[in-house]
Amino acid sequence: MKFYSTLAIRLVIPGIISVTLISACNLPGGISLDSVNITAVYQTANAVVSQGIQTLQPNNPTTEKTPPLLVITPTPMQATSTDTPTESLTTNTAQRCDQAGAGNPLDVTIPDDTRLVPGEEFTKVWRLLNLGTCEWSTDYAMVWFSGDDMGAVREQPFLSTVAQRETIDFAVDMVAPAVPGLYSGYWMLRSASGDLFGIGPNGNSPVWVRIQVVAVETQVPTITATVIPTSIVLAEGSGSLLAGQVFDLDSGQTTADNQVDVRLEGTNPDTLQWTPLNNARFAVFGLNTPGELECQYATMTDQPLAVSNFEAGIYLCYRTSEGLPGMLQIASLPVDGSPLTLNFTTWAVP
Repeated sequence: MKFYSTLAIRLVIPGIISVTLISACNLPGGISLDSVNITAVYQTANAVVSQGIQTLQPNNPTTEKTPPLLVITPTPMQATSTDTPTESLTTNTAQRCDQAGAGNPLDVTIPDDTRLVPGEEFTKVWRLLNLGTCEWSTDYAMVWFSGDDMGAVREQPFLSTVAQRETIDFAVDMVAPAVPGLYSGYWMLRSASGDLFGIGPNGNSPVWVRIQVVAVETQVPTITATVIPTSIVLAEGSGSLLAGQVFDLDSGQTTADNQVDVRLEGTNPDTLQWTPLNNARFAVFGLNTPGELECQYATMTDQPLAVSNFEAGIYLCYRTSEGLPGMLQIASLPVDGSPLTLNFTTWAVP
């Protein structure tokens, strides 16, 4: 403020003097510049300037002061609770009766992309939180919504009630499909009134299960050759029998001792019987030649067999009175008093 006032004085006073002198140069003829009183002019100009300065200055000038510092007193912060904040049940819209939230964790078993083999049984467990205002009763259910059901029962009722803000681990039994690939199934909750609901901000998102079915590597089985021991023949040969005669298959002899194995009984071809003796046993095998193992495991009988049921070339398996296996072939049947002829082989391995 003082700087501008002094400057104005220094500029105004010379200006007034200059105007006065210029005016004097234009005085009417006959008037001399010497007659102008310079001192009076200066005094007049000084008075005018002084008056202007007094007009510009306020009547009660005040002394400039430094503005006071702004002091900010900090407000003590309130201590916050160390408890974990609970999830609010309120949303931007009105709170729903039926709404689910994801538990921690949501996938208790079978996380996404679990690898399973074809046909493998598994149990998917979801952990769900009741975020609605209504209790989940046993009239509620988990139901299949879309995708692959993977052999599960598509409607799984609640086995117990779930109150508001309580969690439930819901288990569904499933089976991996037979064909390798990626499979997904989507499930939702169904209220007692039949309305579907789920998780997510809008309460309409399903939960899901996703698995990978992988091919099973097929191992080529190792084939171990079974060595069949060479059959040891104890006795073999041929023989013939008339009605009433006996035969020993352990030796190929026709004898009358207690070691004989068979007797041909009867009076005519129609009544002839093949009768086992001394615990010997027989079985009709057929027209194909049996092997030792086939005769060892054949079902045999110790009851008489009707010779009229035989035909030439038929094979019988037997077990002798000594317990040894064997086979015989009926070479010819008795006709008009001719004997019954046979060929036999008895093996030494019981």
